[in-house]
Amino acid sequence: MPNSDSQITSQSNTSEKKPFMHTNMPLVIGATILIVSSGFLGYTVGHRQGLTVVGYDADAEQLVEVVQKQKAELAVLNKSMNAAVQERDVAVSNSNDLYLAVNKSKDAQEQAETLGVLYREVLRQRGGVALAVQHIAVKPLPDNAFEYQLDLMQVSPSKSNASGSVELRLIKGTEVLTVPLEDKNFNFENNERLTGRWTMPKGFSPDFIEIRLNHSGKQVVRRFSWSKGQAVTDQSTFLSEIPQTEANSN
Repeated sequence: MPNSDSQITSQSNTSEKKPFMHTNMPLVIGATILIVSSGFLGYTVGHRQGLTVVGYDADAEQLVEVVQKQKAELAVLNKSMNAAVQERDVAVSNSNDLYLAVNKSKDAQEQAETLGVLYREVLRQRGGVALAVQHIAVKPLPDNAFEYQLDLMQVSPSKSNASGSVELRLIKGTEVLTVPLEDKNFNFENNERLTGRWTMPKGFSPDFIEIRLNHSGKQVVRRFSWSKGQAVTDQSTFLSEIPQTEANSN
């Protein structure tokens, strides 16, 4: 009898345990799934945060590079702007200086012209000054070319014009060469400047240059000693435009 009671007790305990596991199986499975899901979610979130931090660092480095590059470009632009401002200031200063110099030259010219008018009036009252060669300058140029500047002047008591022609001659011993002039005529009241160029024949070196002014049936002759200076290299010479000298038949 005691054995039968223990068997009944054992069977009753077994029957009580089975229904608990059977009835709570969904809960156990759900708990397991929840634990696995939580672990996977934690890994995923941590991985994404790690990628976000790495991406942020890369973007920050690129942004720093862009900012530094823009700073360098801005520094270059500021330097260029400062240089431009300095050049502008220098140009304005030079312009002001040039303006003052031009005005000063104009004032000096007006004063000289005023004095010239006064002197001419005094000379007219004293009988005037006949037609004359005031000044002559000859500049040697490359390729055996020469340029002349001839200043003529007169002071007429009646304020009449002096008109006529000019002749230039190069003299060496008994040999005389006449310089062809592009514009040999003159017509002025007080003064006039004649300019031109010619090509000297090779091997010819004159001793004198002679100027003849033909005016109202009269002739004014002035002879100057020939002296040769240094050639002027900063002026253009066109040989095709320079007339050649010709020997005088007389």
